[in-house]
Order: sequence, then C-alpha cells, then structure tokens
Amino acid sequence: MKYSPTRILGALRRRELDWFRGAVYRAFSKAPLTDTFLFESFQGKVIGDNPLAIFAEIKSRNPKAELLFTVNSSTKAPSGARGVKHGSLAWLKALATAKVLANNTNFPSYFRKRSGQTYIQTWHGTPLKRLGRDIVDVVPTGSYLKMMDREASFWDYLISPNPYCTEILGKTFGYSGQILETGYPRNDVLINGKDKRDVVRKSLGILDENQLVVLYAPTWRDSKRTATGNWKPVNFLNGSLGPNVTLLFRGHTNTHSAHNDAVAKDAIDVTDYTNVAELYLAADVLVTDYSSSMFDFSVTGKPMIFLAPDFDEYVASRGFYFDFEQLAPGPVLRDSSFLRKSLESIDSQRAEYAQRYLAWQMKFNKLEDGLASKRVVDATLTAFHSLFSEH
Repeated sequence: MKYSPTRILGALRRRELDWFRGAVYRAFSKAPLTDTFLFESFQGKVIGDNPLAIFAEIKSRNPKAELLFTVNSSTKAPSGARGVKHGSLAWLKALATAKVLANNTNFPSYFRKRSGQTYIQTWHGTPLKRLGRDIVDVVPTGSYLKMMDREASFWDYLISPNPYCTEILGKTFGYSGQILETGYPRNDVLINGKDKRDVVRKSLGILDENQLVVLYAPTWRDSKRTATGNWKPVNFLNGSLGPNVTLLFRGHTNTHSAHNDAVAKDAIDVTDYTNVAELYLAADVLVTDYSSSMFDFSVTGKPMIFLAPDFDEYVASRGFYFDFEQLAPGPVLRDSSFLRKSLESIDSQRAEYAQRYLAWQMKFNKLEDGLASKRVVDATLTAFHSLFSEH
C-alpha cells in the first residue's frame, strides 16, 4: 500500500491532536465528578439509537436533570439536552467528569473510567456478521484486541436485546460483567409510535397512500473495492422498481461521507434522517443485505427482502453466526433483476415466509414490547441516584 506525503502528514496531525486531547482529558480527570449524564451515539454523527431512547426515558422521569449529548458540526442535541461537540474541551471535560456515560460504540483510547463513574454500553445492533475476535478471515491486530479488552473492562452494563446477543456479545468483546437483557430501547418507538407512520411519510413528500414505500438499507463493506468498485449498492435499482414504488435509501454510518454518490436519481436519500426507527414505521417493505436493521425492522412484522449480489464473497470474507439462507424471514436474492418481481408478489411472499418470520421474531424480538428503555433505567437506578434525588 502506497502512502502519499499528504496522508502521512494527516495521520501525524491526527496523532498529535489525539495526544493533546488525551493530555487535556487527564487534566480534567483530576476535577470532581458532577451530577451529569453524557450520551453518545456514533461519536456524535447520529443523534439516535439506544442512547437517545434512554435519554428520553430519563428526561421523562426528571426533566431537570443535567443531560449532555455528544454532537458534531452537522448534528444538534435533542431538546432537553446540552450539546458538547466531539473532541472539544467541553466534551473532554464531560467525558472526564460526568457520573454516568452511555455510548453505543467506543470512547477514544485515552479514556479511562474513573472511580465513581458508571458506563453503560448500549451497543448498536444484533449481529448477523461476525464481530471482533470472531471474524473469519480478518485476524484482529494485537492493538485492536488490546483496545477492545481495555474498553470492555470499563463497562458496568452491556445492553442486549435478546438471549442470542447476550451469548455472542459477551464472548466476542471479552466482557464478563453485567449484561442487561432488556430488548433494545431504540425499538420502543416501533411499538409505541405506530401513529407516526403518516406524519413521517408526509415529511418525506410521500402523499400517495397507494405508493409502496421501500426502505433500502444496505450494510457497509470492509472492502473498498466491493463498496465503490464492482458493486454500487443503489445505482442498479435506478428506475427498475416501477411507478408505484417509492425508494428510500439509508446509507450506513461508516460510509456516511460518500453516500450521496450512490443514490439513484429517483430515490429519497434518508441517510441523514435522525431516527431510523421512524423510517421503519413509514416503510412498507425493507430491502437490505446483511445489515442489523433486519432484526429491528422485524419488530414491525412487515415484509423483508434480502438483496445480496455479493453473498458468497461476503460470507467468505466476514462470516455469519448462523445459516442465514436457512433462517431468513424473506427471500434472499442473488440478482437485483429479481427485486421488482419480488415486490410485485409481496402479499404471497408474506404468506410463504410466515412461519419463518414468526420463528425469527421469537428468537430475536421476544423482548421488544415498548418497555426496554424503562427496564434499562430501572436496572441501573443506583447509577442515577443523584439525578433522581429530588424524586
């Protein structure tokens, strides 16, 4: 691999900035802890996911609590929270002094949980594809494993949506602490917010009730060649789904910066839509490949189609935790040309896969009853004691 001087200089600057932030963070760590709660979702790139749902539950219980939410230059904190920009002095101070931390990914390498802090790791999806130590042909580096071991050692709680996740996440992250098997807080809205369907559709400009709204949400690829070379995830859908279909495209967080290039001209780009669960409510059908969105969308009971032209390559390079083709609650298409026909026969497809769908829901969605956020907060109330002391 060739490295240009520009890339090398950029890496050095990032390393220097990281060192500086680490030094500032360590200085802030000498200050007393404060009765604040720091929420973070994808380093502030997204204001959503499990941290947002837990935030809403805490806010409903104590509107006066001091709640902080990590943001970046293009995101804004939810109502009732104060935004702290990722990497800023305010954020470093919050990371060092907040009594409770909730994150769905990892904090930087210089983070060290302090005595008196509580760290809730919410994670961000039920895994189909293998993670961490379990990836088939990608051997994790020693530094990666060291980072994961260190990070997991700081967690006080790991949230799991189902028994399947409980077994896998604890093992792959090397985590032996308390796992809260509660369902996913982010999915509460799929049970409690069904009335939002029409509102969301109208906000997206979908006014025709007869339109079949298809949400296309592919996962990201480890291989740049796969992601940007041989296979364009949206362009092959351009104009091929028929006049009565509205296509919503949801890019993955890890490919956020490049998603606009892939969007078909007749699709609605919803990559930046804040709450993906509302898109699940608005859509009639989910089309995905290997994304964990399938586990969340199945809470709705609506049809799913799995479009996977690179299935063999992807399985060989990444590996799955179970035989997906045998258990998938919808057709697995190797050729995109079959997608239109599959959409046209969506009603018969629903009946064909009804038993598989039910088995899938029993395995992955049994705890999704709209009360997961409540269970998480109830289970961790000791960490929130000072936040709720007036109640």
